[in-house]
Amino acid sequence: MIDLIKKLAPYYKPYRTTVLLGLLFVILANAFKVLSPWVLRYSINEIESDISAVQLWQFAGMIVAVASVAGFFTYLMRKKVITVSREIEYDMRQKLLNHLLYLDPAFYDRSRIGDLMTRSTMDIEQVRMILGPGLMYTTNTIFGFLFAMILMFAISVPLTLIVITIGPIVAGIVFVIGRLLHKASRESQDSLSSLSALVQENLAGIRIVKAFRQHDEQERRFADQSQDLLDKKMKLVLFQGAFMPVIILLFGVAVAAIMLVGGWYIIQGTLRVGDYVAFTGYLMMLTWPMVSIGWVVSLVQRGRASMDRINELLDTQTELADPKNLETPESRTNASISFNDVSFTYPKSETPALRNIKFELEAGKLLGIVGRVGSGKSTITALISRLYDATDGSVMVNDVDVRKWSKNDLRKRIAIVPQDPLLFSTSIRDNITIGGDFSDDEVNRAVEISRLVQDLDSFPNGLDTEVGERGITLSGGQKQRVAIARAVIRDSEMLIFDDALSAVDAQTEEMILSNLNKYIEGRTAIIITHRTTSVHNADEIIVLADGMIVERGRHV
Repeated sequence: MIDLIKKLAPYYKPYRTTVLLGLLFVILANAFKVLSPWVLRYSINEIESDISAVQLWQFAGMIVAVASVAGFFTYLMRKKVITVSREIEYDMRQKLLNHLLYLDPAFYDRSRIGDLMTRSTMDIEQVRMILGPGLMYTTNTIFGFLFAMILMFAISVPLTLIVITIGPIVAGIVFVIGRLLHKASRESQDSLSSLSALVQENLAGIRIVKAFRQHDEQERRFADQSQDLLDKKMKLVLFQGAFMPVIILLFGVAVAAIMLVGGWYIIQGTLRVGDYVAFTGYLMMLTWPMVSIGWVVSLVQRGRASMDRINELLDTQTELADPKNLETPESRTNASISFNDVSFTYPKSETPALRNIKFELEAGKLLGIVGRVGSGKSTITALISRLYDATDGSVMVNDVDVRKWSKNDLRKRIAIVPQDPLLFSTSIRDNITIGGDFSDDEVNRAVEISRLVQDLDSFPNGLDTEVGERGITLSGGQKQRVAIARAVIRDSEMLIFDDALSAVDAQTEEMILSNLNKYIEGRTAIIITHRTTSVHNADEIIVLADGMIVERGRHV
């Protein structure tokens, strides 16, 4: 529990004033709540002797007033504490997403997207339940129990001692079941992550599922994973369900004992009826705090398991951190790229993707890279932009090892058109500008170079047409042309086209290449393709096979 408090404390810090105010309202709400039985005690004792109608109305008015004030402070308590929990939920989600965006591709190579989505949503929600309701009900129980016990001692020490005897038993139950709940909660959240990953995988690959008639197989996999989640949830319910009945039973035994002993004291004349009624009232006030212990413990253990899963991500560090001593050239005049005996093997792979690659691309020159699928062409792009670090050798940009560059500065100077371009579910214009501040003339020029202009009439709203999730409403060729426009609009000093024309027809490809040849004149550029005709005017062409350069020269 202490370690959980340490992990959550930094999130409370920006809101400490509001939290402390909320806790003050918890104290005030409980202070006024316990006054009602105390007033009732005196009123009943007065009725036993002699009381006027006016006094009776006064006591009734006092009880209503005390209850109203207690209700007001209860409202303020909930408003402050729950509001803070929502604010922290937002902060935590932003922090987690920012961290995920900071991590390098190698992390995503070994992670499941569905699992990351679950941790970013469901796990954060579980932690929020600790930050808000968990904190509120815990402090409410502590102060409610404390105030009630003080006044119960003031009424009858023997009766209060009877109530206290169940304390150690409750503590033991909380400890044992709490540990079981933590383990069951962690298993349940892990199973939910696996289910989310499976759903994400099937929805992302729905066309493959349909094309290869995998409905039954995927349905079976989903049913198996759903059953596993159900089993884990039922195990969690078993522990949660066992908690409250035991607490209620113990509390019922205490109530029965109070009734017997208290009744005996009244018969003996050592306890007045008003005292007994007030004591019973305080005992009833402890009913929810006692019963809620089980709910709070379950809440805390589930939140603790989720916090562990969130911290696993936050504690993950990028393997491609910027060096302390950066060597980023400021000049745009020297945009050379060179590979010095570079070899690379992807994580979780034993087969090298690149072997002893050597080439030097001078500033303002065009390099063509040709090879079959899987020959290592795209890996060269990944190493230049430092999505990965070379296993052996060095990659130089502007005569500086990319590992000595700031990743942000390096990638700002390189515009890449990937083989499988990703479009966001916004407009075509937004996908081209992608956060940049570009004029309409600049957008139109990029659209002209990419030859997307020839399709504008077919879009309902032109450049402002929404493309759907991952650009689903566009053809493969149209998506590639949007990606080309996105790259050329940035006016970067280095351009890399990674098989960027594979989905366009021959005539459109010829027009795009004609435009690109004019655009890249004087810039350092790499065109990666599996067709040598696409790079016929390159200053040098290298041919890759199995991660090695097997041929180099110029097109003849």
